[in-house]
Amino acid sequence: MGTTATIDELVAYLRARDDAEPDVAAAMRSQVYPGTAGAGAVILLHGLTASPPAWRAVAEELAARGRTVVVPRLLLHGHADRMTTALRAIRVRALVDDVAAIVRAVVELGEDVTIAGHSLGATLALDVASYGPPTARVVAVAPFLGIAGVPHELHPLLLWAMAFVPNVFLWWDPVARERLEPLHGYPRYPLVALRAGIAIADRARDDAHRAPQIRAIDIVINDGETSVNNRTAQRLAEDWRTAGASIAVHRLSGLGWSHDIIEPVKPPARRAFATLVDIIDSDHMPADRKHRIGPA
Repeated sequence: MGTTATIDELVAYLRARDDAEPDVAAAMRSQVYPGTAGAGAVILLHGLTASPPAWRAVAEELAARGRTVVVPRLLLHGHADRMTTALRAIRVRALVDDVAAIVRAVVELGEDVTIAGHSLGATLALDVASYGPPTARVVAVAPFLGIAGVPHELHPLLLWAMAFVPNVFLWWDPVARERLEPLHGYPRYPLVALRAGIAIADRARDDAHRAPQIRAIDIVINDGETSVNNRTAQRLAEDWRTAGASIAVHRLSGLGWSHDIIEPVKPPARRAFATLVDIIDSDHMPADRKHRIGPA
């Protein structure tokens, strides 16, 4: 792709990238929603074991508002066989380099670019915020910066322990197991993938004294979080703010105990939908806010 690119060139780039993994299901391939020229572009990064359809409702609404929306499939995700062992091959450098390449490709459209991500996707978005390439803004929704209840200071010990059993798989739901919905996500993950996510998180957290490359950052936290460490996300925001970044922390309450607040099949996500779209679509303002999500 050249210094300026067309939507067709971006689509071709993402198609070739998906084609490199022949096991990817057609419904789980990367998606592009063309928007109005000059209205800005949004990259939506899904989480661990998920795939682009997780962002479908948000993507469609942003596209209806004129944004160009790009929903890439993360490496080794979206395979037709939900019980695949593909994630055993996940590697930190491959993930961060791949996302950086996608961001550069979208930047070549000549639009202001917002990178939004959920969970591991939010971690990768914050990694881009820290190290570049530069874009206009990052919105990190429920970022995976550590496991709930596990202090950041224990990560070296945790990473060391997980290295002994990297290919052990854990079920997201030990009862539902392979019956777990949605069908566009894997029902289990190997410890090597969790270890990679923690390592990426620590890249930003351990270097938080330095101002990030992207200075406009919104972090969205669910007060009822069950999986990720909200305290570590709050501390990262405070450190980056001290280093000179423009930070807004959005605290969502009323959603109950939930981590997946973007997946359309999940009731908390349906309730949070309008708030999340407005946060992503609005102009960045460096002020912490509380959002009370009402009942369905």
